[in-house]
Amino acid sequence: MRRIFFTLLLCMSVAQANGETASEWFQSTTNHLEEVWDKGSYELYVPLYTYHLPFAYSQEKINQYTAYPLGIGFGKGLVNENGNWEGIYGMTFKDSHGIYQYMVGYGWIPMWGICGSVDWKYGVGATAFIMSRQDIMNYIPFPGVLPIASIGYKDLSIQAAYVPGGQNVGNVIFTWAKYTLP
Repeated sequence: MRRIFFTLLLCMSVAQANGETASEWFQSTTNHLEEVWDKGSYELYVPLYTYHLPFAYSQEKINQYTAYPLGIGFGKGLVNENGNWEGIYGMTFKDSHGIYQYMVGYGWIPMWGICGSVDWKYGVGATAFIMSRQDIMNYIPFPGVLPIASIGYKDLSIQAAYVPGGQNVGNVIFTWAKYTLP
Protein backbone atom coordinates (compact mmCIF):
# COMPACT_ATOMS: atom_id res chain seq x y z
CA MET A 1 0.00 0.00 0.00
CA ARG A 2 2.91 2.31 0.78
CA ARG A 3 4.25 1.83 -2.79
CA ILE A 4 0.93 2.84 -4.31
CA PHE A 5 0.79 5.96 -2.13
CA PHE A 6 4.34 7.05 -3.05
CA THR A 7 3.77 6.35 -6.76
CA LEU A 8 0.64 8.51 -6.76
CA LEU A 9 2.45 11.20 -4.79
CA LEU A 10 5.28 11.20 -7.34
CA CYS A 11 2.84 11.48 -10.25
CA MET A 12 1.05 14.41 -8.63
CA SER A 13 4.41 16.11 -7.95
CA VAL A 14 5.39 15.76 -11.62
CA ALA A 15 2.05 17.22 -12.67
CA GLN A 16 2.38 20.19 -10.33
CA ALA A 17 5.96 20.82 -11.47
CA ASN A 18 4.63 21.07 -15.04
CA GLY A 19 1.93 23.52 -13.94
CA GLU A 20 -0.86 20.95 -14.32
CA THR A 21 -3.42 19.84 -11.82
CA ALA A 22 -3.54 16.10 -11.10
CA SER A 23 -6.72 15.92 -13.20
CA GLU A 24 -5.05 17.67 -16.18
CA TRP A 25 -2.00 15.42 -15.85
CA PHE A 26 -4.19 12.31 -15.79
CA GLN A 27 -6.09 13.48 -18.88
CA SER A 28 -2.94 14.34 -20.87
CA THR A 29 -1.37 11.00 -19.87
CA THR A 30 -4.53 9.12 -20.91
CA ASN A 31 -4.57 10.97 -24.25
CA HIS A 32 -0.92 10.10 -24.86
CA LEU A 33 -1.43 6.41 -24.09
CA GLU A 34 -4.44 6.34 -26.42
CA GLU A 35 -2.27 7.85 -29.16
CA VAL A 36 0.43 5.19 -28.64
CA TRP A 37 -2.22 2.47 -28.79
CA ASP A 38 -3.98 3.92 -31.87
CA LYS A 39 -0.82 4.64 -33.90
CA GLY A 40 1.31 1.74 -32.66
CA SER A 41 2.04 -1.62 -34.27
CA TYR A 42 1.27 -4.92 -32.59
CA GLU A 43 4.20 -6.46 -30.74
CA LEU A 44 4.91 -9.94 -29.42
CA TYR A 45 6.97 -10.37 -26.23
CA VAL A 46 8.73 -13.64 -25.40
CA PRO A 47 10.47 -13.91 -22.00
CA LEU A 48 13.96 -15.41 -22.45
CA TYR A 49 16.09 -15.49 -19.32
CA THR A 50 16.25 -14.40 -15.69
CA TYR A 51 19.77 -13.80 -14.39
CA HIS A 52 20.21 -13.73 -10.61
CA LEU A 53 23.27 -11.62 -9.86
CA PRO A 54 25.81 -13.82 -8.04
CA PHE A 55 26.80 -11.16 -5.50
CA ALA A 56 23.27 -11.30 -4.06
CA TYR A 57 22.60 -15.06 -4.19
CA SER A 58 24.53 -18.16 -3.22
CA GLN A 59 25.01 -20.73 -5.98
CA GLU A 60 22.82 -23.10 -3.97
CA LYS A 61 19.99 -20.54 -4.02
CA ILE A 62 20.47 -19.79 -7.74
CA ASN A 63 20.23 -23.52 -8.47
CA GLN A 64 16.77 -23.57 -6.83
CA TYR A 65 15.40 -20.87 -9.14
CA THR A 66 13.88 -21.02 -12.60
CA ALA A 67 16.13 -19.14 -15.03
CA TYR A 68 13.88 -19.66 -18.07
CA PRO A 69 10.65 -17.70 -17.49
CA LEU A 70 8.09 -19.47 -19.67
CA GLY A 71 5.52 -16.91 -20.78
CA ILE A 72 4.24 -14.56 -23.44
CA GLY A 73 3.16 -10.97 -23.88
CA PHE A 74 1.46 -8.69 -26.37
CA GLY A 75 1.34 -4.96 -26.81
CA LYS A 76 1.41 -2.04 -29.15
CA GLY A 77 4.47 0.07 -29.72
CA LEU A 78 5.63 2.86 -31.95
CA VAL A 79 8.68 4.89 -32.75
CA ASN A 80 7.64 8.47 -32.01
CA GLU A 81 8.58 11.64 -33.91
CA ASN A 82 11.87 11.83 -31.95
CA GLY A 83 12.89 8.30 -32.94
CA ASN A 84 12.20 6.91 -29.46
CA TRP A 85 10.28 3.69 -28.83
CA GLU A 86 7.14 3.82 -26.71
CA GLY A 87 4.98 0.83 -25.93
CA ILE A 88 2.00 -0.41 -23.96
CA TYR A 89 2.17 -4.08 -23.05
CA GLY A 90 0.79 -6.96 -21.04
CA MET A 91 2.94 -9.95 -20.15
CA THR A 92 2.73 -13.12 -18.10
CA PHE A 93 5.68 -15.35 -17.26
CA LYS A 94 6.99 -17.67 -14.58
CA ASP A 95 8.88 -15.98 -11.78
CA SER A 96 12.05 -17.40 -10.24
CA HIS A 97 9.93 -19.85 -8.21
CA GLY A 98 8.17 -21.18 -11.33
CA ILE A 99 4.87 -19.46 -10.50
CA TYR A 100 3.12 -17.26 -13.04
CA GLN A 101 3.07 -13.50 -12.50
CA TYR A 102 1.20 -10.87 -14.50
CA MET A 103 2.02 -7.34 -15.53
CA VAL A 104 0.79 -4.48 -17.69
CA GLY A 105 2.78 -1.37 -18.36
CA TYR A 106 4.20 1.41 -20.47
CA GLY A 107 7.79 1.56 -21.67
CA TRP A 108 9.83 4.40 -23.14
CA ILE A 109 13.31 4.01 -24.62
CA PRO A 110 15.26 6.72 -26.46
CA MET A 111 16.86 4.92 -29.41
CA TRP A 112 20.08 5.57 -31.33
CA GLY A 113 21.53 3.96 -34.42
CA ILE A 114 24.61 1.81 -33.95
CA CYS A 115 27.44 3.36 -36.01
CA GLY A 116 24.86 5.43 -37.90
CA SER A 117 22.79 2.40 -38.94
CA VAL A 118 19.04 2.77 -39.39
CA ASP A 119 18.52 -0.99 -38.95
CA TRP A 120 20.62 -1.59 -35.79
CA LYS A 121 19.50 0.44 -32.77
CA TYR A 122 20.10 0.56 -29.04
CA GLY A 123 18.72 2.51 -26.11
CA VAL A 124 18.17 2.79 -22.38
CA GLY A 125 14.91 3.96 -20.82
CA ALA A 126 12.29 3.04 -18.25
CA THR A 127 9.08 1.15 -17.78
CA ALA A 128 6.22 1.90 -15.40
CA PHE A 129 3.94 -1.04 -14.69
CA ILE A 130 1.42 -2.74 -12.47
CA MET A 131 2.30 -6.30 -11.49
CA SER A 132 0.78 -9.10 -9.46
CA ARG A 133 2.77 -11.97 -7.95
CA GLN A 134 1.83 -14.77 -5.61
CA ASP A 135 4.77 -14.12 -3.27
CA ILE A 136 4.18 -10.36 -3.02
CA MET A 137 0.83 -9.48 -1.45
CA ASN A 138 -0.76 -12.73 -2.76
CA TYR A 139 -1.54 -11.38 -6.26
CA ILE A 140 -2.79 -7.95 -5.13
CA PRO A 141 -1.57 -5.65 -7.95
CA PHE A 142 1.20 -3.19 -7.11
CA PRO A 143 3.01 -0.52 -9.19
CA GLY A 144 6.67 -0.35 -10.10
CA VAL A 145 9.21 1.52 -12.21
CA LEU A 146 12.35 -0.13 -13.61
CA PRO A 147 15.18 0.80 -15.96
CA ILE A 148 15.17 -1.06 -19.28
CA ALA A 149 17.65 -1.42 -22.12
CA SER A 150 17.19 -2.53 -25.71
CA ILE A 151 19.28 -3.60 -28.68
CA GLY A 152 17.60 -4.44 -31.93
CA TYR A 153 17.79 -5.14 -35.62
CA LYS A 154 14.81 -3.92 -37.65
CA ASP A 155 11.67 -5.44 -36.05
CA LEU A 156 13.41 -7.71 -33.52
CA SER A 157 14.80 -6.43 -30.21
CA ILE A 158 16.29 -7.98 -27.11
CA GLN A 159 15.23 -5.99 -24.07
CA ALA A 160 16.14 -6.29 -20.42
CA ALA A 161 15.04 -4.79 -17.11
CA TYR A 162 17.09 -4.55 -13.95
CA VAL A 163 15.22 -5.34 -10.73
CA PRO A 164 17.19 -3.83 -7.81
CA GLY A 165 17.16 -5.48 -4.41
CA GLY A 166 19.14 -6.84 -1.51
CA GLN A 167 20.48 -10.18 -0.39
CA ASN A 168 18.30 -13.02 -1.82
CA VAL A 169 15.74 -10.57 -3.18
CA GLY A 170 15.72 -8.59 -6.43
CA ASN A 171 19.11 -8.06 -8.06
CA VAL A 172 17.80 -9.76 -11.17
CA ILE A 173 18.18 -9.00 -14.87
CA PHE A 174 15.05 -10.09 -16.73
CA THR A 175 15.44 -10.45 -20.51
CA TRP A 176 12.84 -10.84 -23.26
CA ALA A 177 12.57 -10.65 -27.05
CA LYS A 178 10.23 -8.10 -28.64
CA TYR A 179 9.07 -8.58 -32.21
CA THR A 180 7.05 -5.95 -34.08
CA LEU A 181 4.43 -7.75 -36.14
CA PRO A 182 3.96 -6.73 -39.78
